Amino acid sequence: MDNIKLFADSTCDLPIDKIKEMDVGIVPLLVTFNNKTYRDGVDIKPDEMFNLVDKYNTLPKTSSPSPLDFYKAFEPFVNKGKEIIYIGLSSKLSSTIQNAQLAARQFPKGAVRVIDSLNLCGAIGGLITYAHEFVKKGFPIDKIVNIIEKMVPNYKLFFAIETLDYIHMGGRCNSVEKIFGSMLNIKPIINMSIEGLKVWKKTRGKSKAINLMINELVKDKDRIYKDELHIACASGNEEEMEQVKKQIETKTGIKTFSKYTTGCVISSHCGRGTVGFGYYLK
Repeated sequence: MDNIKLFADSTCDLPIDKIKEMDVGIVPLLVTFNNKTYRDGVDIKPDEMFNLVDKYNTLPKTSSPSPLDFYKAFEPFVNKGKEIIYIGLSSKLSSTIQNAQLAARQFPKGAVRVIDSLNLCGAIGGLITYAHEFVKKGFPIDKIVNIIEKMVPNYKLFFAIETLDYIHMGGRCNSVEKIFGSMLNIKPIINMSIEGLKVWKKTRGKSKAINLMINELVKDKDRIYKDELHIACASGNEEEMEQVKKQIETKTGIKTFSKYTTGCVISSHCGRGTVGFGYYLK
């Protein structure tokens, strides 16, 4: 176990106690407001980011860690003879994986294994957690990488957007769509798959959106890996997340939940009030 070091980036959104418990290295993405750059989760927290959005009425620019950032994170452990597994943000959304791969090539072949999660948040957190379990069991690195890579395509993620403001500021809907969507209380449900993010369904009202998501979950409940759900919300929306959790428990009998609060990068794209969940299929 001592010979393998796990790494993720800040979009894994694992709670800090879990990161410490599993000794996971985190490479932060970057958030920039008015030419001032912050490291996600290090120099800026989601509540602070939301306040800056309100202050400037604009979204921050987000960017990947550079290849040098990754190199500096990996180097001390490679020099100690450790083997590294890095699991990162979907290559469909960011150049983060590409930059990690560029850094990995600077080390001896096989010293750093880069796994594209093709997802975000709980999906990455889940893969890191499962990889940690395999490391504790003494699995060799090749076997761990093989298992994790086979799990990657089998994740389903849904989240409901509370406000269209962030989608509008991010250029993903125009002003007319925002005005009419807000007037009609339209709540888009976003689905993340190996192809990337897309609008899965739109409905009027948040409760209807959540019910549609849970109904999809019910169809899959007997095929969920470890009977575990990754449930997440934007900072400040923890109460609604707990309500969704109770609804899921009542309708499915699922009792194992890993909870996440989205960090600055994810929150800057989905906004306040977002809630969702995901799961790996067997």
